Amino acid sequence: PLTLSGLQHLLFLGPLCLAIGIVYKTIRCEDLREVPLAALAQCVTVITGMFGVGVGVWLLFLALS
Repeated sequence: PLTLSGLQHLLFLGPLCLAIGIVYKTIRCEDLREVPLAALAQCVTVITGMFGVGVGVWLLFLALS
């Protein structure tokens, strides 16, 4: 097993989301030329959503402590 710091976790998030987005959009898109842009858009959406949820949970933690 690899021991990762917090920043290293974030660096692995991009390729993981991109790989999942490519596989998902390859299944969903009818035209193969749409896949790269659609996968990149999904990757950005997922990462933005994850950061948004993280900030929301952090603010809730600060409000309750």
